Amino acid sequence: AGCFFQTSYIAVNTTCAASCSCPILGNTTMIPTPTCSDKSGACSCHMMPRLNALVLALVFGRLAANLVFPLLGILTKWVVIGRYRAGRYPLWGQYYLRWWYVDQVLMICGRGIFRYHPTLLNTYYRMMGARIGARTVIDPRAKVGEFDLISIGADTAIDNIKVRGFCVDTGCMLLAPLKLGANVSVACKVSLAPGIEVPDGAALGPNSSSYDLNPFTTRPENRALCCMRFPHPNQAFLIVGYLVLFFVFVVEQLPVLFVLEQMVLYPWYVQHLRSYRDVLIWFLTPGRVGFYIAIRVVRGTICPLLRLAVVVLLKKCVIGKFEAGPWAHCQRKILRRWLMEQLMSGDKLQEVGHLIGSHYCLMTWVLRQLGAKVGERIYWPGSNFEGLVEYDLLEVQDDVVFGSRSAILCADALEAAPVCIHAGANVSDRCVLLPGCTIGRNAVLGSGSLTSKHTTYPS
Repeated sequence: AGCFFQTSYIAVNTTCAASCSCPILGNTTMIPTPTCSDKSGACSCHMMPRLNALVLALVFGRLAANLVFPLLGILTKWVVIGRYRAGRYPLWGQYYLRWWYVDQVLMICGRGIFRYHPTLLNTYYRMMGARIGARTVIDPRAKVGEFDLISIGADTAIDNIKVRGFCVDTGCMLLAPLKLGANVSVACKVSLAPGIEVPDGAALGPNSSSYDLNPFTTRPENRALCCMRFPHPNQAFLIVGYLVLFFVFVVEQLPVLFVLEQMVLYPWYVQHLRSYRDVLIWFLTPGRVGFYIAIRVVRGTICPLLRLAVVVLLKKCVIGKFEAGPWAHCQRKILRRWLMEQLMSGDKLQEVGHLIGSHYCLMTWVLRQLGAKVGERIYWPGSNFEGLVEYDLLEVQDDVVFGSRSAILCADALEAAPVCIHAGANVSDRCVLLPGCTIGRNAVLGSGSLTSKHTTYPS
């Protein structure tokens, strides 16, 4: 940041009518600021170069952090714990504490740039010690750990689940290998237990478990329910999609940019920042501390709502209405679904739900704007819906109650179909509703229920 500030100012010959003093170093350093003043007395002729420098510094800083932090996590793992070794270890023992420390460091450091492409993500896991086969795709949201104990064959697809060789058993930490064969498909809400081997070609459907591997839970039809098996746009359409995502990101950051603009307009006591000490003092000016707080507040409140407004506008004007029927053979339909998933899938609504209330009428209004047919007096889940993208195919009638952590799939890898929940129904925790299902009036789905495709559950 200091380098940018030192090289971005332009020389001017006029001087402000008033002198600016450094509020940290005191009045002894009062120096006339060689800049121009507007009618309000604000010094602004250096504002644009300084703002540009600050924005560039933030961008490059974020890019550097996205590369350095994951590498720091990898280094920490190898230095502190080395290779994870199978065995039973007492809770709160030295090995457990080393495991816990590495786990926390990895959570803080994140996966940075590695999470943006399946090849990069697989490279990250391999650097951690996991054995990942070629052409394997893993949901970036999946929680993978104890990497040296993880073995995944080629052409495998894994949804947003936990893939870890860890569990707690009779007061001990148990580490055991977890092996997935080649061409395996693992859908959402699947539980993979350490010490279990999933055979080649198995397709685990939603809400299943590696403890119960049988012909029904691993049947080939389940492959279409794995979201990572869904088709992606080709390169030409993908470029268009990323341009739209970039546009939404820029608009979403406009409130933050406004706060930064006000921050750089805050008066300063010298023309040039010639050293890192000057840069540090510039950032620590008491008046600027309030701007740092304002940026956090704006980013957590205004930005998500602005993003929602832009997404609703794009949904109505660009993406359009989703319709039932086959979609996997049309690049335009594939792009529309991919774009909606990136912008505002059901689980991403949670960020908006934290602001407006996850459970009640404002969430109902939001879902209506996104295209869902929604009644009154609905109790929505606090965690929103994993997998929900085709909002136009969802119908929820009056007085429906939802538990948490449920998934509503209005499409699989082959077709899209409407999901209808009639008045008074109750969908409990961790339920998975598949395309084409209908829940009858006052029907109750118990916790962990899995519906069938194109099936009506009676009133």
